[in-house]
Amino acid sequence: MSDHPVSSRPVADAARITPYDSVRHPVYIVLLFFVCFAFSYLDRQVVSILVQPIKQSLALSDTQIGLLQGFSFTMCYATAGVFVARLVDRGNRVKLIAACIAIWAISTAACGFATNFTELLLARAGTAVAEAALSPAALSIFSDIFPPRRVARASSVFMLGPYVGGGAALFGGGMLLSAAATGDGNAWLLARGFEPWQAVFVAVGLPGLLLAALVAFTVREPARREADMQRARRHDEMPSLRDVLAELFVRNRFCLPYFAAYVALITLFYSHAAWFPTLLMRHFQLAPKVVGQMAAPAYMIGGMLGVACAGLLSTRVTDDTALRKVLGFSACAVALLMPAAVAMPLVASSELAIVLYGISALTASIAMGLAPVPLQIAVPNRMRGRSLALLVFMTNAISGGVGPLSVGYLNERLGATGASLGMSLAIVGGASAFISVILYALATRRVSAANSH
Repeated sequence: MSDHPVSSRPVADAARITPYDSVRHPVYIVLLFFVCFAFSYLDRQVVSILVQPIKQSLALSDTQIGLLQGFSFTMCYATAGVFVARLVDRGNRVKLIAACIAIWAISTAACGFATNFTELLLARAGTAVAEAALSPAALSIFSDIFPPRRVARASSVFMLGPYVGGGAALFGGGMLLSAAATGDGNAWLLARGFEPWQAVFVAVGLPGLLLAALVAFTVREPARREADMQRARRHDEMPSLRDVLAELFVRNRFCLPYFAAYVALITLFYSHAAWFPTLLMRHFQLAPKVVGQMAAPAYMIGGMLGVACAGLLSTRVTDDTALRKVLGFSACAVALLMPAAVAMPLVASSELAIVLYGISALTASIAMGLAPVPLQIAVPNRMRGRSLALLVFMTNAISGGVGPLSVGYLNERLGATGASLGMSLAIVGGASAFISVILYALATRRVSAANSH
């Protein structure tokens, strides 16, 4: 493609603030990064539909499955995010994204060659490390190509990724697993010493290489812009980590409860993503293919409607009111999520469980779609990457580990049956949603109090 989607007018000083309309084809950039984000969730969540065959093939416990989907992945993801954050704030974000997509694609495919728990753990770690750069880098770029009132809409489209990718993991993973486990495909794999679940990892991982090439060759790095002109710094000057922490937790007092609220929300999200497909298989004796066909549409439609609602809500804000209203909208969404999250794993009908799963996805995705906006608005440009990376670190180090692992651990303590798994999901999900509502409300109140002075 000879016409690069991103370009800026030549200027003598690269740090000079240029008009937002100097960036061409911003919609293409948002859509491409959305597809990349969807693939990242396809690669990370496809394991949820493969739990049963992986457990049988490698003789794993539910606690080990919880570690595989939780701490082993998220701690690597979170730790890597800390190291790449500085690259996001001062380096070429587009090149960083392209390189990381290629690495996670290869790592996901490598999961298909794992023959024991340790090898699978290491391959998943490679996927996690590479995926850590995408969100902070892409969200930072959006803040440079859109004015504040449009950042929320662009970010909400990007935040469709977890729902489209997660739905594709359920539906596509179930279909691929079924195809690989039957007929000539199964015979061909068995003759070469491959299990069907291993073939699924290879099939979903390799297409990421094409995405990496698209990013590398069709997107240019945009000019950086400062969120606050009074605090704009020279192009080559980098605020220290101490400055970033002071900006977040001293100058912006809403950040501490806001960070904690999002951590609680993502604890619920990771718990559902990791264990709900398994609940359908164990409690209702559904085959993986059927689970994918039932759960994926509810997850995708609910998530996409929720993110669309987030985008619609973002049109009701102005540059001056965006921060307070975004936090308030998030608090309301999580309040609606709480009853669905508690009831969903406890109902006696698989059809009703699927409906409640879709409602949970809808309400959670409103808050998730709006989640990056407070930092994109309130934090200066050269602190933004590390601020977003800190949020990613906390949600993955805490939520991604605690959620899946606590559900697996509680399930084993309660008897390791389909009913006990449902109770474990209800306990973890309900508590997480309740805590999130309280903290979002506190963050909103602090913004309102700061604006009144």
